[in-house]
Amino acid sequence: MAKKILILFFLVAVQTYAQRCKVEKDPFSNETITFFDYKAKTVYFKVKNDSITFNVKFNYWGEREYVFDKGTEIRIKFDNGADIALKMVKKAKPIIELVTSSNATIIGFYGGFNVVSSENFTAYTFTFLLNKDELKKLSESKIDVIRIPDTEEGEYVDLKAKGLTKKKMKAIKKGATCIREQYNGA
Repeated sequence: MAKKILILFFLVAVQTYAQRCKVEKDPFSNETITFFDYKAKTVYFKVKNDSITFNVKFNYWGEREYVFDKGTEIRIKFDNGADIALKMVKKAKPIIELVTSSNATIIGFYGGFNVVSSENFTAYTFTFLLNKDELKKLSESKIDVIRIPDTEEGEYVDLKAKGLTKKKMKAIKKGATCIREQYNGA
């Protein structure tokens, strides 16, 4: 009996943890909003009035002043060989952020030093409106590569599934899956 209760508890916990979409009512319009938020809108999906908005934040080293125009494209390649191109629906303006890291190293008995470094980087949030087919593609396959524009005109950078980028790619798939499951129109 205890084993069955433990299994039931585990299944409920997994289902609750896996469910990251939230549903709220807009306080002014009383419309239902379904959204998925990963790490303070690093990856963000929102459904309101049958419109599916997808935001993703990318960081570029150093301070940059470049503004990405509406219509700028990113490309996403999936593990099944398929790919999609998404065009931004509004400008992406630079936000300068500071990252400070500290490493303590202990040498010998009670001796050591602390190294502190600070680096500036520029964050851009790219915003897209998705159709149901694009949402489906994002939810069905793992992402292998995301091609994002560089701040140099006409250049691009390919981000492969490694480290923090891999976590972001998993969050995109998870968010798209969650939105598809919650949004009865998809």
